[in-house]
Amino acid sequence: MLPIIAISIGDVNGISPEIILKSFDRSELFEFCRPVVYGPSVPLEYYRQLLGVAVEISEIAHPADAVEGVLSIMPIPGTFDPTDIGRPTAESGRISIAAIEAGFAAVKSGAASALVTAPISKEAIALAGSPFRGHTDMLAALSGSGEEVLMILSSNTMNVGLVTIHVPLAEVTPLITRERVERTIRLGHRSMDLDFGIEDPKIAVLALNPHGGDGGLMGGEEQAVLAPAIAAMQADGIDVEGPFPADGFFSAHSKQMYDLIIAMYHDQGLIPFKLQAKGRGVNVSAGLPIVRTSPDHGTAYNIASHGIASAESMKEAVYYARTIALNRLQ
Repeated sequence: MLPIIAISIGDVNGISPEIILKSFDRSELFEFCRPVVYGPSVPLEYYRQLLGVAVEISEIAHPADAVEGVLSIMPIPGTFDPTDIGRPTAESGRISIAAIEAGFAAVKSGAASALVTAPISKEAIALAGSPFRGHTDMLAALSGSGEEVLMILSSNTMNVGLVTIHVPLAEVTPLITRERVERTIRLGHRSMDLDFGIEDPKIAVLALNPHGGDGGLMGGEEQAVLAPAIAAMQADGIDVEGPFPADGFFSAHSKQMYDLIIAMYHDQGLIPFKLQAKGRGVNVSAGLPIVRTSPDHGTAYNIASHGIASAESMKEAVYYARTIALNRLQ
């Protein structure tokens, strides 16, 4: 039997139901897995009819009941109102949270091989009372992994890991500590080996300040924090270099040069990544006890229900989940 991939439905008022259905519409993905969506079936049925998608969907009572060639649904109670499409609500946030928790539990128990999370809205889950800012910290809390989780964005052009994730720019600098940078490098090195099957990965670390700090004239973090962290990791046998000035790094970068790039903050790494990934990037949570991937984009409320959302990143997320699960088994 093909492995089961759990999929949390994401925000039902955004494009998540649409890209899930499109991913399995006449799709070769059915040759690699048995998908099980955690969420209410009503929004999926609504979009199936709206878009004319030829995907068979069926509610099941247990993941083991999933059959090949069918998009199975493990139903989660929730209200879906088409008039709410395009905006965050407390109910869409509540459904998002419940779906993530149920999908995580399925993988943790061994009922599924991996979890793919469709996009959620930080505003919606906040309306539902969640203290979390997104999937990564929510899954870290569920698994008890604490800070030992790294967000890696991956595509066929590059892999980017982040020292800080969803924090305001004004709060980034105090968080760039030697301990945090070393932890990020270690997690990234381990994930490249364990999840991506890359032995002895080569890692690049980006500078925090313009021009790499210009010898301290534009900031001292490179000399005081980054260089010592990199030296310590080199002493431990990790192939890591830097800190490289970020403005010139990506124009010269190729996948053959570095297996993983460590960026200091969200936009420093994700802007160049998304420009090169061209809508096919995947978010991988390294360090979790389960395999988790997701598309590299958000809920796209502005185009929800218009039928124009691309499912390419969602498809890649399913492929990655299956591949990483196999790599971990090996």
